[in-house]
Amino acid sequence: MARSWRAALLGLAAGLFLWAPAHAQSDVRIAYVNSEIILQNYTAAKEVEATFRAEIENWNREARARQNETDRLSRELQEQAPMLSDEKRREKEEDYQRRVTEYDKFVQSIWGPNGLVTQRNEELLRPLIARIQKIVSEVAEEDGYDLILDAADGNILYADPSLDLTQRVLDLLNAGTNP
Repeated sequence: MARSWRAALLGLAAGLFLWAPAHAQSDVRIAYVNSEIILQNYTAAKEVEATFRAEIENWNREARARQNETDRLSRELQEQAPMLSDEKRREKEEDYQRRVTEYDKFVQSIWGPNGLVTQRNEELLRPLIARIQKIVSEVAEEDGYDLILDAADGNILYADPSLDLTQRVLDLLNAGTNP
């Protein structure tokens, strides 16, 4: 249903655009970029990705260590349970349960909906996205574009390749200069 609603809205917008006087259409300058290609080839984005991957690997290592510890405690409890006094067995069970709870909290704090992975990803990407938006805005102002679309989301069904500013924006980003 959401797709049909979007399609109807897109059709309405296209109809209004085509219905507008011809002279108004010729005054509008439109171009596009592909943000996915920019992020894949932007040097600073590659560095951020490497940093992010290293942090994730550290969290994975810590999670594995915690999981190994809970597994060790579980095996130890199973092996020793018949020989332990009720009090000692209860202590080991409580220790095991505490470690399992700590592990679950750790996993949620890292990979949960508002976990460190999400927070850190946003923190690392925010300055990159701001820089990309700044460069795109400067290119638009310099060349007189009224609208620059993003082809990465798949909403552009066709566009003349001469309207693609992706490489220009990418070159400016990697050069560290403005248009």
